[in-house]
Formats: sequence, C-alpha cells, structure tokens
Amino acid sequence: MTEPVRPAINLTLQPDGVAAPAQRAALVCKEIVDLYFDALSKADLSMPPPEASKAFYRFRIGGYEMNTDQRRAVHENWLLARCFQDLMRGVLISLREAHLFIELLSTEHIQVKADTTLDNVLEPFRTRARSMKFPDLLASVNKRLDEPLIFADAYQSMQDARNCLEHADGQVGNRDVDDDGVLKLRFPRMKLFVMKDGEEVEIHQNFYVETETEIGFRLDVRERTFRLGERLTISAIDFDDIAFACHQFGTMLAQRLPKGRTPVSPQ
Repeated sequence: MTEPVRPAINLTLQPDGVAAPAQRAALVCKEIVDLYFDALSKADLSMPPPEASKAFYRFRIGGYEMNTDQRRAVHENWLLARCFQDLMRGVLISLREAHLFIELLSTEHIQVKADTTLDNVLEPFRTRARSMKFPDLLASVNKRLDEPLIFADAYQSMQDARNCLEHADGQVGNRDVDDDGVLKLRFPRMKLFVMKDGEEVEIHQNFYVETETEIGFRLDVRERTFRLGERLTISAIDFDDIAFACHQFGTMLAQRLPKGRTPVSPQ
C-alpha cells in the first residue's frame, strides 16, 4: 500500500523583512530629531509655547519656572531619550528577525497539522529570539553571517545615553560613570575614507581627492567622553550619524544572511 502524498508549502524568506525594522526606526527618528531640533533653534524658549487657540478652555500648569537654557535642555533630553529607545528597538527587532531567518533556514522540514497557522509555526522560533539579550543574540546571528557585524558596544552606548537622558535629565551622575569618573559612549557612525599608502584616510570637509578615486565606507564608532556632573549633549548632526549607522546595520545584516528556502509540510 502506497503512502499518501503529503502536501508541502514552500516558505520563502525575504531578507528585506530583516532590514525593515532598523531602517524604518532610523528614518523616523532622524526626521523627528531634524524637525524638532530645528524648531527649537528658532523658537522663543524664554517662555512656554502658546496654548492651542481653538480649545474651549485650558488648564494652566504652574509651580515650576524654566529659563531658556533649561527649557531647551528639557525638550532635547526628552526627544533624544525617546528616539534612542526607538532606534534600539528597531535594531533589536531586525536582529530577532535575522535569528528567525537563520533558524528557519537551518531547519530542513517542519511537519505540522493541517489546521496549524503560520504564526503557530513561527512562535517557538520567535520565543527563542526574544529570550536572548542583545549581546548573546548578536553573537548567535554573527556565527551564520557571511561576515560578522560589530555592534554590541554601540548598542550599549545608546542604552547608556538613553538611561542618562531619561533618568537623570541628561546630567551625568555616579550611576553613569566608571571608576575614573567618566562616561564613555561609543556611538555608531558611517566612516567615509580613501586608502592611501595602505591606510584609511577619513574624508572631511574640503577634503581633496583625485578623479576616479575609490571612496569606501563602513560602520565605525565615535567615542565621546563626559565627566561626572557634565550634561550629556548630542547634536542633531551627531544623531544623524547614529541613525544612519543603524540604518546601515539593518541593510548589512540583510545582505550578509545565508540564502535559501525552507519547506513547511502539513501532516
């Protein structure tokens, strides 16, 4: 007696889905910082912003007065803390999607009941990824990439910056510094360079290169140091570098994934 033929469904994995969370977070956060930092630079911050004119009535909240510098710092801190949080979440979700991609790719066949949904099939893989902290998750994914990505220090620095901005109003305190009394942040950025005598020479403003010179770029880190009691200051230009590096992290993560498809067979 011949065995019944079991129907099979081929699940095609799309690397673009891995890159999307980090890329979207980078785009949205960069636009928000650019827009509101520009607005803050033009606004009269010596007094609270005007109230909505179309409201039937408004409550006026007092009891805490701020000068121009204090109001700018409060708004910048709140905005940066939220954007760092969203950037980190986007990078983390992309890494979880990469872990799911790799796990599915390494599983030849998955036998399931005919009434099983795709979410049911994927949930054990997603649960394993969610249970891992960022360094372990990155290390696990890096083992299967064509070339590993170095991002653990950058991710931790974004976490440290967010904590300082959110919990200490951007004022570097004892909980933020090391034994030397400093907070060292290693922010991600894209480094543009040319090769000269076998060494990388970074491109800067008014940098001159010959026609047809090959310009390279890669993820790099920029170290910033803040001492105890200093305010953690991050400009819109600094954040632009960080957001672009997170965007590129998603892009390169997708590009370095192994290729293939995983068949899913209902039983």
